[in-house]
Amino acid sequence: MEEKTELPKRLNIIVDRTGAEIEIKDNYERIVSYAPSITEMLVDLGYGDKIVAITNFDTATGVESNPMIFDMINPDIEALIALEPDLIISSELTAEGGADPLAELRKLGVTVTTIPTATTINDIYIDLEFMGILLGEKETVELLIQDMKNQIAEISAITNLIEDRKSVYFEISPAPYMYSTGSGTYLNEMITIAGGDNILSDLDNWVSVTDEMVISKNPDIIFTNVTYVENPIEEIKDRNGWANITAVKDNQVFGIENNPTSLPTRNIITGIKEMTKSMYPDLEIF
Repeated sequence: MEEKTELPKRLNIIVDRTGAEIEIKDNYERIVSYAPSITEMLVDLGYGDKIVAITNFDTATGVESNPMIFDMINPDIEALIALEPDLIISSELTAEGGADPLAELRKLGVTVTTIPTATTINDIYIDLEFMGILLGEKETVELLIQDMKNQIAEISAITNLIEDRKSVYFEISPAPYMYSTGSGTYLNEMITIAGGDNILSDLDNWVSVTDEMVISKNPDIIFTNVTYVENPIEEIKDRNGWANITAVKDNQVFGIENNPTSLPTRNIITGIKEMTKSMYPDLEIF
C-alpha cells in the first residue's frame, strides 16, 4: 500500500508595511511596542492588557498592564528577551544605524514587524488596516476607520462653509529651533479639516521655521503642542518681533493637546475638534 505523504503545514505569511514578509501567529499575548503611536493603536484594538514593554517616549495612556520601560534608541535586548514577547512592533528608528538590534529576537521565533511613521491621514488608515491583519482584527479596524472617515466628513461639511477662514501657524518645536508643518502631512490636513489655512502650505512636509517666515505671514491663530518648555504660550508671545503678529495682538495663541496632534492614530479626530473649538468658539459643531 502506497504511503501517504504528509504535506507541510501552511505558514501564515503576510507582507508588512516595509514590504518584508513575516510569519504571523493566530494570537498574541505579550507585545512590545516601539512607538507611542503603535501603543495607541494597540489600545484602540483592545490590546492594552497585552503590552509588556513600551519605550521611554511613551505615555502609556490606556495601557492596562504594568509594562517595562526601555530606551528606544539603545534597547536592552536581554531584558526584552526575558519578557518572552511573542510580537514586537517596531518603528523606523529601530533599524537606524546599521545592524538590526532585534535580530536575536527574530531568531527566537518572535514575530517582529515594522510600521513606518505615517505621513498622511490615508497612511493612518493603511497602518490600521495592517494592524487588523496582523492581529486578526479586520472587522474592528474597518469600523474604526469608517468612524474616522464619518467624523472627518461631518466636521468638513461644516468647516468648508466658513467664508472667513483663519490663517494658522502650528508650532511643533519651539525657539530657537522652530519646526512646523508644510503641505503633505497629516497635521496640515488636520488644520484644513478644522477650518484653518496653514501659512506654510506652500512648503513641503515638516519645515524648519524662522522668525521672519512667521512674522511676514502674520497668522490669525498660533497653535503649539510643545510640552517640554515652561509656559510655551507666553514664550511665543514674548519673542522679539512677534508682538505685532495678529495672533499675538488678539490673544489667539493656543496650547493644543500633544498626543492628538503629534501621533498618527485615530486620535487625530480629538486634535481636529480642539483646533476648531479654539478658532471658532461660536461654531456649534459638536
